[in-house]
Amino acid sequence: MSAFRRPETDDRVLRDYRIAEPSERARLLAELASTGDQVSIYEHLEAEQCLESRLLAYDPARDSLEFEILSRQIHRASFRSGSPVVAVAVMARVKLQFELIPLTLDADARIFQAKAPASVVRLQRRDAFRVIPPREAAAHVFVRETLAGSEEWRAPVVDLSATGLAFQWRDSMPPARGAILPSCRIELAGVPAIICQLRVTSTKLQGPLGSRIAHVGVEFIGLDSSAARAIQVYVNAAQTRSRARKPVLF
Repeated sequence: MSAFRRPETDDRVLRDYRIAEPSERARLLAELASTGDQVSIYEHLEAEQCLESRLLAYDPARDSLEFEILSRQIHRASFRSGSPVVAVAVMARVKLQFELIPLTLDADARIFQAKAPASVVRLQRRDAFRVIPPREAAAHVFVRETLAGSEEWRAPVVDLSATGLAFQWRDSMPPARGAILPSCRIELAGVPAIICQLRVTSTKLQGPLGSRIAHVGVEFIGLDSSAARAIQVYVNAAQTRSRARKPVLF
Protein backbone atom coordinates (compact mmCIF):
# COMPACT_ATOMS: atom_id res chain seq x y z
CA MET A 1 0.00 0.00 0.00
CA SER A 2 1.34 3.45 -0.91
CA ALA A 3 2.35 5.81 1.89
CA PHE A 4 -0.28 8.28 0.69
CA ARG A 5 -3.02 5.81 1.67
CA ARG A 6 -1.65 5.33 5.18
CA PRO A 7 -2.65 7.56 8.12
CA GLU A 8 -0.80 10.85 8.47
CA THR A 9 0.86 10.98 11.89
CA ASP A 10 2.63 14.36 11.85
CA ASP A 11 0.92 16.54 14.47
CA ARG A 12 1.76 19.75 12.58
CA VAL A 13 0.22 18.48 9.35
CA LEU A 14 -2.86 17.17 11.17
CA ARG A 15 -3.28 20.56 12.83
CA ASP A 16 -2.60 22.79 9.83
CA TYR A 17 -4.80 20.94 7.31
CA ARG A 18 -7.74 20.15 9.56
CA ILE A 19 -11.12 21.42 8.31
CA ALA A 20 -13.74 21.94 11.00
CA GLU A 21 -15.93 24.48 9.15
CA PRO A 22 -19.33 22.69 9.01
CA SER A 23 -20.30 23.39 5.39
CA GLU A 24 -16.90 22.45 3.96
CA ARG A 25 -16.68 19.35 6.13
CA ALA A 26 -20.17 18.31 4.97
CA ARG A 27 -19.26 18.95 1.32
CA LEU A 28 -16.20 16.69 1.54
CA LEU A 29 -18.14 13.86 3.20
CA ALA A 30 -20.96 14.13 0.65
CA GLU A 31 -18.43 14.03 -2.19
CA LEU A 32 -16.77 10.94 -0.71
CA ALA A 33 -20.15 9.20 -0.50
CA SER A 34 -20.95 10.09 -4.13
CA THR A 35 -17.64 8.87 -5.57
CA GLY A 36 -17.69 5.43 -3.93
CA ASP A 37 -13.92 5.65 -3.43
CA GLN A 38 -12.31 3.13 -1.11
CA VAL A 39 -11.95 4.05 2.56
CA SER A 40 -9.20 2.32 4.55
CA ILE A 41 -9.96 1.99 8.26
CA TYR A 42 -7.16 1.59 10.81
CA GLU A 43 -7.49 0.76 14.50
CA HIS A 44 -5.06 3.60 15.31
CA LEU A 45 -2.60 5.96 13.59
CA GLU A 46 0.33 3.53 13.79
CA ALA A 47 -1.60 0.38 12.77
CA GLU A 48 -0.12 -1.74 9.97
CA GLN A 49 -3.32 -3.57 9.02
CA CYS A 50 -6.57 -2.04 7.87
CA LEU A 51 -9.93 -3.12 6.60
CA GLU A 52 -11.30 -1.71 3.37
CA SER A 53 -14.71 -0.12 3.04
CA ARG A 54 -16.65 2.48 1.13
CA LEU A 55 -18.95 5.21 2.33
CA LEU A 56 -22.50 4.34 1.27
CA ALA A 57 -24.29 7.39 2.62
CA TYR A 58 -23.86 10.62 4.52
CA ASP A 59 -26.95 11.93 6.32
CA PRO A 60 -26.38 15.61 7.17
CA ALA A 61 -29.65 15.84 9.11
CA ARG A 62 -28.55 13.12 11.52
CA ASP A 63 -24.85 13.88 11.00
CA SER A 64 -24.22 10.17 10.47
CA LEU A 65 -22.31 7.95 8.05
CA GLU A 66 -23.01 4.45 6.75
CA PHE A 67 -20.17 2.26 5.50
CA GLU A 68 -20.00 -1.05 3.64
CA ILE A 69 -17.07 -3.24 4.64
CA LEU A 70 -15.25 -4.75 1.65
CA SER A 71 -12.54 -6.76 3.43
CA ARG A 72 -13.14 -10.47 3.87
CA GLN A 73 -11.55 -10.59 7.30
CA ILE A 74 -13.16 -8.24 9.77
CA HIS A 75 -11.81 -7.31 13.17
CA ARG A 76 -15.13 -7.15 14.99
CA ALA A 77 -13.57 -6.11 18.30
CA SER A 78 -12.48 -2.78 16.83
CA PHE A 79 -16.10 -1.87 16.17
CA ARG A 80 -17.77 -3.33 19.22
CA SER A 81 -15.44 -1.66 21.70
CA GLY A 82 -16.57 1.81 20.66
CA SER A 83 -12.96 3.01 20.57
CA PRO A 84 -12.00 5.52 17.87
CA VAL A 85 -10.67 4.30 14.53
CA VAL A 86 -8.93 6.25 11.75
CA ALA A 87 -10.41 6.44 8.25
CA VAL A 88 -8.31 7.33 5.19
CA ALA A 89 -9.71 7.90 1.69
CA VAL A 90 -8.09 9.10 -1.53
CA MET A 91 -10.29 10.94 -4.03
CA ALA A 92 -8.52 11.81 -7.28
CA ARG A 93 -5.25 11.71 -5.29
CA VAL A 94 -6.64 14.09 -2.68
CA LYS A 95 -6.42 12.47 0.73
CA LEU A 96 -9.06 12.72 3.46
CA GLN A 97 -8.40 11.51 6.99
CA PHE A 98 -10.80 11.55 9.91
CA GLU A 99 -11.56 9.81 13.18
CA LEU A 100 -14.64 7.66 13.70
CA ILE A 101 -16.34 6.01 16.64
CA PRO A 102 -18.41 3.16 15.13
CA LEU A 103 -21.89 3.06 16.60
CA THR A 104 -23.50 -0.11 15.27
CA LEU A 105 -22.43 -3.18 13.33
CA ASP A 106 -25.10 -5.15 11.48
CA ALA A 107 -25.64 -8.89 11.96
CA ASP A 108 -23.74 -10.06 8.88
CA ALA A 109 -20.86 -7.69 9.64
CA ARG A 110 -20.92 -5.94 6.28
CA ILE A 111 -22.48 -2.61 7.23
CA PHE A 112 -21.65 -0.25 10.07
CA GLN A 113 -22.78 3.22 11.05
CA ALA A 114 -20.85 6.00 12.72
CA LYS A 115 -21.34 9.57 13.81
CA ALA A 116 -19.86 11.99 11.28
CA PRO A 117 -16.47 13.36 12.40
CA ALA A 118 -16.23 16.85 13.88
CA SER A 119 -13.41 17.65 11.44
CA VAL A 120 -11.65 16.26 8.38
CA VAL A 121 -7.96 16.51 7.46
CA ARG A 122 -7.56 17.24 3.74
CA LEU A 123 -4.16 16.72 2.11
CA GLN A 124 -2.98 16.91 -1.46
CA ARG A 125 0.24 16.71 -3.41
CA ARG A 126 1.57 19.81 -5.13
CA ASP A 127 2.22 17.89 -8.37
CA ALA A 128 -1.15 16.14 -8.28
CA PHE A 129 -3.75 18.77 -7.58
CA ARG A 130 -3.58 22.43 -8.57
CA VAL A 131 -6.19 25.01 -9.46
CA ILE A 132 -6.04 28.03 -11.73
CA PRO A 133 -7.45 31.06 -9.88
CA PRO A 134 -10.73 32.11 -11.53
CA ARG A 135 -11.06 35.62 -12.91
CA GLU A 136 -13.76 36.49 -10.40
CA ALA A 137 -11.49 35.48 -7.49
CA ALA A 138 -8.06 36.69 -8.57
CA ALA A 139 -4.88 35.75 -6.69
CA HIS A 140 -1.59 37.66 -6.54
CA VAL A 141 1.78 37.17 -4.91
CA PHE A 142 3.89 40.13 -3.75
CA VAL A 143 7.53 39.10 -3.91
CA ARG A 144 10.42 40.44 -1.86
CA GLU A 145 13.74 38.95 -2.95
CA THR A 146 15.80 39.93 0.13
CA LEU A 147 14.97 41.06 3.63
CA ALA A 148 16.99 44.28 3.62
CA GLY A 149 15.95 47.09 1.33
CA SER A 150 14.57 45.15 -1.62
CA GLU A 151 11.46 46.44 -3.29
CA GLU A 152 8.26 44.45 -3.37
CA TRP A 153 6.75 43.59 -6.74
CA ARG A 154 3.48 41.93 -7.73
CA ALA A 155 2.75 38.96 -10.00
CA PRO A 156 -0.52 37.14 -10.74
CA VAL A 157 -0.69 33.56 -9.46
CA VAL A 158 -0.67 31.09 -12.36
CA ASP A 159 -1.79 28.11 -10.29
CA LEU A 160 -2.20 27.30 -6.62
CA SER A 161 -2.35 24.29 -4.32
CA ALA A 162 -2.45 23.78 -0.57
CA THR A 163 1.35 23.62 -0.40
CA GLY A 164 2.60 26.04 -3.06
CA LEU A 165 1.97 28.17 -6.11
CA ALA A 166 3.43 29.20 -9.47
CA PHE A 167 3.85 32.66 -10.94
CA GLN A 168 5.73 34.52 -13.69
CA TRP A 169 9.07 36.03 -12.69
CA ARG A 170 9.59 39.69 -13.56
CA ASP A 171 12.55 38.99 -15.87
CA SER A 172 14.33 36.05 -17.51
CA MET A 173 16.72 35.52 -14.57
CA PRO A 174 14.76 33.68 -11.84
CA PRO A 175 16.43 32.55 -8.59
CA ALA A 176 17.97 29.10 -8.31
CA ARG A 177 16.03 26.13 -7.02
CA GLY A 178 16.12 26.10 -3.23
CA ALA A 179 16.36 29.89 -2.93
CA ILE A 180 14.27 31.49 -0.17
CA LEU A 181 12.07 34.50 -0.90
CA PRO A 182 11.53 36.16 2.50
CA SER A 183 8.54 38.12 3.74
CA CYS A 184 6.33 37.60 0.70
CA ARG A 185 2.62 38.38 0.67
CA ILE A 186 -0.19 36.36 -0.91
CA GLU A 187 -3.51 38.01 -1.66
CA LEU A 188 -6.50 35.80 -2.42
CA ALA A 189 -10.01 37.14 -3.05
CA GLY A 190 -12.01 37.12 0.18
CA VAL A 191 -9.02 36.18 2.35
CA PRO A 192 -6.88 38.45 4.58
CA ALA A 193 -3.34 38.94 3.23
CA ILE A 194 -1.06 35.98 4.02
CA ILE A 195 2.56 36.68 4.95
CA CYS A 196 5.06 33.85 4.54
CA GLN A 197 8.38 32.79 3.10
CA LEU A 198 8.54 30.99 -0.23
CA ARG A 199 11.08 28.36 -1.29
CA VAL A 200 11.77 28.00 -5.03
CA THR A 201 11.11 24.42 -6.15
CA SER A 202 11.24 24.78 -9.95
CA THR A 203 11.97 27.26 -12.72
CA LYS A 204 11.12 27.07 -16.42
CA LEU A 205 12.14 29.41 -19.24
CA GLN A 206 9.74 29.77 -22.17
CA GLY A 207 9.84 31.68 -25.44
CA PRO A 208 12.57 32.67 -27.94
CA LEU A 209 15.95 34.11 -26.96
CA GLY A 210 15.73 37.78 -26.11
CA SER A 211 12.13 37.61 -24.94
CA ARG A 212 12.08 34.61 -22.63
CA ILE A 213 9.58 34.37 -19.77
CA ALA A 214 10.44 32.60 -16.54
CA HIS A 215 7.81 30.64 -14.62
CA VAL A 216 8.67 29.89 -11.01
CA GLY A 217 7.16 27.25 -8.72
CA VAL A 218 7.43 27.77 -4.96
CA GLU A 219 6.36 26.07 -1.75
CA PHE A 220 5.07 27.81 1.35
CA ILE A 221 7.25 28.06 4.44
CA GLY A 222 6.02 29.05 7.88
CA LEU A 223 2.29 29.15 7.26
CA ASP A 224 0.28 29.35 10.45
CA SER A 225 -2.75 27.09 10.77
CA SER A 226 -5.31 29.79 9.93
CA ALA A 227 -3.43 30.75 6.74
CA ALA A 228 -3.10 27.10 5.69
CA ARG A 229 -6.83 26.59 6.18
CA ALA A 230 -7.66 29.78 4.26
CA ILE A 231 -5.60 28.60 1.27
CA GLN A 232 -7.20 25.16 1.42
CA VAL A 233 -10.70 26.64 1.42
CA TYR A 234 -9.79 28.92 -1.53
CA VAL A 235 -8.45 25.92 -3.49
CA ASN A 236 -11.61 23.93 -2.72
CA ALA A 237 -13.83 26.81 -3.85
CA ALA A 238 -11.83 27.30 -7.06
CA GLN A 239 -12.16 23.59 -7.81
CA THR A 240 -15.91 23.75 -7.24
CA ARG A 241 -16.23 26.77 -9.57
CA SER A 242 -14.23 24.97 -12.25
CA ARG A 243 -16.44 21.89 -12.10
CA ALA A 244 -19.60 23.99 -12.22
CA ARG A 245 -18.66 25.81 -15.41
CA LYS A 246 -20.42 24.55 -18.52
CA PRO A 247 -18.47 24.14 -21.76
CA VAL A 248 -18.86 26.89 -24.33
CA LEU A 249 -20.42 25.68 -27.57
CA PHE A 250 -19.25 27.14 -30.88
